[in-house]
Amino acid sequence: MKSLRLSPFIFLFLALLLVGAGAFLQESVHRQLVEAPGKEIAQEITTNVQASIAKGRAQLRNIVSDLPPDSSTFSRILPKTTIPVFVFQRNSLVFWSDHTLQPEISPSAVRQPVQLVENRFGRYLVVREQAGVQYTLFAVFPLETRYGINNAYLKNGLNPAYFDNHEVLIQAERSAGAYPVLDRDGSFLFSVSVLESSDWLHAGPLTLALYVLAIFFWLCFLRAAWTRYTSITGSSQIWALWLVILGLLVPRGLMLLMGFPNNVHEITLFSPRVYAAGWWSPSLGDLLLNELVLLTITLVVYKLGRTIRFQADFWKTDQKRRLVLGVVLSATLVLLLISWYEFYRSLIINTQVSLDITQSVQLGLEKLLLFTAIILHTLLLGFVLRLLLNWLPLTKADRLPFALVWCSVLVLSLAWAFYRDAPSGNWILLFAVAVLVTWEQLHRKFSKVAGAYSSIFLLNILSASIGAAALYDVYTVQLREEKHQLASQLLRDRDEISEYLLAKAAESIQKDVILIHTLRAPWVNGQFLDRKIRRQHLQSLSDAYTVKVRLFDVNGLQLYPKDSLMTWQGFVAAWVPQAKATTQKGQSIKPSAEEPGKFTYLQEIKLALNPYQWVTVLLELSPKVSAPNSVLPELLVNSQSAQVEAIPSGGYAIWRNGRWLKTSGLFEYGQYFSPTLMKTPQLYSQGISAADYHHLAAESPNGTVAIVSTLDYGFRSWLSNFSLLFLVHTLALFTILGSLVLSKGRLVKTITSTFSTKIQLFLNMGVLVPLVLVSLTIGSLVTDSYRQDLVRGYIEQGEFVRQNILTSNWGAVLFKGRADSLSRRVNRLADISQAELNIYDAKGQLRISSQPALFEAGVLSTRLNPQAYGVLRQQGLNRVLLDEKAGTLPYRTIYVPLRDKPTDAPKGYLGIPFFDSEKELNSKLIQLITTILNIFTVLFLVFVTLSYAATRALTVPLKLLTERLKRTTLTESNEKLVYESNDEIGLLVREYNHMLQKLEESKQELALREKEAAWKEMARQVAHEIKNPLTPMKLSLQYLRKAMAEGRSNIDELVGKISNTMITQIDVLSDIATSFSNFTSMPDLKMEVLELNELVRRSVDLHLSPQQHQMNLQLPQEPILVRADENQLIRIFNNLLLNALQAVPSGKTPAIHVTVQPDYKGWVTVRIQDNGSGIPEEVQPKIFVPNFSTKYSGSGIGLAVVKKGVEAMGGSIWFETQENVGTTFFLKLPVVQA
Repeated sequence: MKSLRLSPFIFLFLALLLVGAGAFLQESVHRQLVEAPGKEIAQEITTNVQASIAKGRAQLRNIVSDLPPDSSTFSRILPKTTIPVFVFQRNSLVFWSDHTLQPEISPSAVRQPVQLVENRFGRYLVVREQAGVQYTLFAVFPLETRYGINNAYLKNGLNPAYFDNHEVLIQAERSAGAYPVLDRDGSFLFSVSVLESSDWLHAGPLTLALYVLAIFFWLCFLRAAWTRYTSITGSSQIWALWLVILGLLVPRGLMLLMGFPNNVHEITLFSPRVYAAGWWSPSLGDLLLNELVLLTITLVVYKLGRTIRFQADFWKTDQKRRLVLGVVLSATLVLLLISWYEFYRSLIINTQVSLDITQSVQLGLEKLLLFTAIILHTLLLGFVLRLLLNWLPLTKADRLPFALVWCSVLVLSLAWAFYRDAPSGNWILLFAVAVLVTWEQLHRKFSKVAGAYSSIFLLNILSASIGAAALYDVYTVQLREEKHQLASQLLRDRDEISEYLLAKAAESIQKDVILIHTLRAPWVNGQFLDRKIRRQHLQSLSDAYTVKVRLFDVNGLQLYPKDSLMTWQGFVAAWVPQAKATTQKGQSIKPSAEEPGKFTYLQEIKLALNPYQWVTVLLELSPKVSAPNSVLPELLVNSQSAQVEAIPSGGYAIWRNGRWLKTSGLFEYGQYFSPTLMKTPQLYSQGISAADYHHLAAESPNGTVAIVSTLDYGFRSWLSNFSLLFLVHTLALFTILGSLVLSKGRLVKTITSTFSTKIQLFLNMGVLVPLVLVSLTIGSLVTDSYRQDLVRGYIEQGEFVRQNILTSNWGAVLFKGRADSLSRRVNRLADISQAELNIYDAKGQLRISSQPALFEAGVLSTRLNPQAYGVLRQQGLNRVLLDEKAGTLPYRTIYVPLRDKPTDAPKGYLGIPFFDSEKELNSKLIQLITTILNIFTVLFLVFVTLSYAATRALTVPLKLLTERLKRTTLTESNEKLVYESNDEIGLLVREYNHMLQKLEESKQELALREKEAAWKEMARQVAHEIKNPLTPMKLSLQYLRKAMAEGRSNIDELVGKISNTMITQIDVLSDIATSFSNFTSMPDLKMEVLELNELVRRSVDLHLSPQQHQMNLQLPQEPILVRADENQLIRIFNNLLLNALQAVPSGKTPAIHVTVQPDYKGWVTVRIQDNGSGIPEEVQPKIFVPNFSTKYSGSGIGLAVVKKGVEAMGGSIWFETQENVGTTFFLKLPVVQA
């Protein structure tokens, strides 16, 4: 911190210098990149590609030594490969290390050492290595991925490992304007065309470092300026405040305007990928910077604003202005809490990370940073709330301000409730405002200041409550909209847009020359036609509809697929009577009588083979409605298309004419949902809760009702989010507080400061540590149990399917029968087992799948997982469960061999992918973690409350005993304590009472001795004081007698002079007698509430004499009330002022400064300062001793009387002095709250 003592302008100069250097460097690099941005990008891509090619060649040469392949090939080669490798023997694939790519390569297709290969699944760079004549090895590097589907799990586009985030176009040939990418030997690989280079034009990390240093020195400048100018009272503090505020806001605005730091160097934290709320907060990094800037501004405002109190000015104003002031502060308080709620709401809506623990328990860096932003926002609002609460015009006795504030916040909260659809936020807001106002009023009433620990706990509870309310409201509103959309979907009887798209698809199919040519062939490949129609013509509909393609030949016989409807006439007889024609040609719709909203489109297409013969193509399209909690539809749906309507985990039902037409899902409608609830209007708007489920319905014009149900997202969900946020806040804020205490070296002192602190600390730690250990232990055990249960379920399901295949009448012809016939059987088995089934042949090639769309879209490869192939075929295991990924979706797949006998070689392999495995585990973990969090938080809060109560129970008697000990005196009666318990405190109380009894006995004996001593001392002092005037009286009388004896002539003159001397000394004796009488018998105090400023002003006015001395008076603006005796207090001030004037030596003009200064902690100090000669060090301890004086006249008991009077009024007096400079007396009195 010593460096901050330098002149602020040094830091300002350094900041401006670094900004200039950074701008110059940025402009220079920018110009260089603008001249040839494509060349720089191509060079970067070339470097990445060459490194991969070198790595691929090294691995291929390492694998050559393991050829030729044998029974352990996969086990030996797989550990050596980290990239996709394929080994061919002649033209047969004998080894592969990756089952996710489908490069469709062969030795005949790839002839070059390095060649670009393209197919419908993407583009690949293939490195070829020849091992003798028989073996050809390939290393494959995906340059571009094409799934045909683009969603949250499957991302199409260029591989960022080679192309970073550059927007380029890959070209297989050289072309004008494109930059070639070459191998290290100069061979052409491909070329790239730069589409957009402006986003890539970054100056680099060096320029960013210069700007960061400039920001650091700018902050040092603000800190140094703040330190310098706030040390000067007056307007300089206001200027320093504005300097800091503008010095932070203006640079922050410029950073947002210019897009810093990503305009200099790209940083992931400042990417809008995770969070983007608007121009003021376009990324997560910007959000954190905004919170830091606002927190810094809040701290400087708080530092200056905490000394401002409005109570005095509030009571000086009239009734109308009081009302306005109270309403304004109340409105500000409510608006601040509303902004708190809206901050949480914006954070939840604008982020891609789920903060709701009931939806996701994943913890990543992004979520930690979001929690950091929440903590920073809580801190800055905590300081602002403290300021507002300090300024609230609440009083100890008068209830009017409290009622005024309460009514204001209640009205404003209700007004906001009508504006915002926030079912939970409205109540939480009202609760938060009520708690804050009541909290402040209680502290004002009992004249206490809120402690740091209790304030932090209150802040944690408020922030966690508001955050949980925002999460609850956002999710419930979103879920309500989704359920209403699904209910409407269940009731709809047609889709005009889909009808139009289907008609257009029929027209394109009729014009497809390849289809017609294939149908004219002697053997028709039905699977090829089916796949072509789906991919090329029905892509826009296959996401939202289940498609079935039927082919009928010229004689009306069914070509594909083979089922019970073998002829066109049979199909027409079975289906056409139920169908209704649409407005499109050859199109009809067949509604479901049992299930409204369920319908099937039929599209007839005639493909002419010649002028007299044609083939009929029939398309059947049914809306997809996915199974509860299934992730598979999400994997297969394109994000640009209409989303599949998913059945929630509860289920849905359809009601018409007094009966349930259909029920689906987990909820038992017939048992738990009363039909009378359908007459409730709220069911169709907000929804209702029944049997732990939330239900929302939609009604069609014909009276059909569709009800969608989900698990009730109620108090338990709110409590789970509250628990998470509360624990995060508690951990973060107490860590910050502990760090601050530790940095100042006050940790041990803070912990051991009070007995109550030690009790609470030990009790809380004694509960917290076991709770954490037990929670972690239970969580670990239950998680392991969940995982084992899931694995056991996967194994049982795999064994069930395997046994079903091997024992069925079609298992023997599994790899010999017709594919279309086997496919129907596999689909039926998949429906029975509720799983997706993939069957591979003995060489690991896909034979049949119940979900071929996964392979058609390139999500999965048609080859068996090489790891499974190795352990099942070459090691002979009965099953293997592997972790796999489809795009970014992790899932688990169980593979089992299909063999007749355990010793036989597998005829094929069964793969069952569990795409919901991660979701199932997460669901169970969410239930476990939320339950533990709820129990932990509730127990923690209960134990904190109990520890506080225990601390109070233990320390209140000790505090009472302390107060009694403070009031224990030898001069007055001492009251004994009453404590009935026989515990240790009771023993202490009994000893205290016994001590009082002994003290009373000792006090009587001591009083007697002190009385004797006091009489002796008084007699000595009186004798001493009387002896002084008696001596001159005696000498004068002796002199007069001698003169009379001598007969002097001036006897009369001597008598007169001696008489005057005698009278003077008698007056001295009278004054002595009066002083001692006043000291020994001070009158009883008449205590009353007085305005101190007025008393001090009156006392100073009595001594005003501008010609003789200076009197400077400084009083606070607000009135100061004290409880004292008015006459006694005036005498005290007069005595101190008179002493101050008399302490100034002659020849020097007295200058007396009188200051009244409240400390806002229940005390006020009156300071009386003179410019006299000071009090010598040797006499300072005797200054308040009776009969001591440094003046030639007086009894020396004035300051003793002052001290006795001040202490009688509950105050204290002391002084500070410096010789030849002056003395200052301090008079401290307790303040009476208004």
